[in-house]
Amino acid sequence: MSEEIPMSLSVPTQGTQGFDSIEDGLADDGNCNRQSNIWGRLLSINKFFQSIDLIDNEYTLGRGKTCTIVLDSNELQTSKYFLAYSSKHFQIIRDATKNDVYIIDLSSNGTYINGEKIGKNNRHALQNNAEIALASKTHRTYIYLDAKAHEDLSFPAIVRDKYIISKEIGRGAYGEVKLCFTRGKTTMSN
Repeated sequence: MSEEIPMSLSVPTQGTQGFDSIEDGLADDGNCNRQSNIWGRLLSINKFFQSIDLIDNEYTLGRGKTCTIVLDSNELQTSKYFLAYSSKHFQIIRDATKNDVYIIDLSSNGTYINGEKIGKNNRHALQNNAEIALASKTHRTYIYLDAKAHEDLSFPAIVRDKYIISKEIGRGAYGEVKLCFTRGKTTMSN
């Protein structure tokens, strides 16, 4: 599995500038029906984890074989954190009627959102661009991307079709810098 580091997309407030390729959010696998059902994505920011399109209303992640997302790859088992992952580490639940998404920490060693520990059996609202870490606040694994939040119509269609525009990472006198992900990529690499 290769690992890529996302780059930023500079969107000028005046004039036209080019931009470099960067990493992606929602997979573009040619299956329009499947893609239209995607309500979110866990974007891997760690070489041992795979990005996951969120379609169902409930997911459980952990080492246990009954989890929806099982942490059992050979690469993951070589991680120094592997034994710190619980058999059921966390659960993501989507309330489709309210369009709310929650993460519940089921672990003994902790699940962190943006560096803050959730606490065992506690529920935390999952917001767009939230960073998820497992077992340690520095062991970042995913960024949660809300599919609806990336429909920013202020960008030209040609940009929206190729990139998922995420959070602002910088600002200057002539423009903003946004974190973006190229559609179709499913992993991040160096």
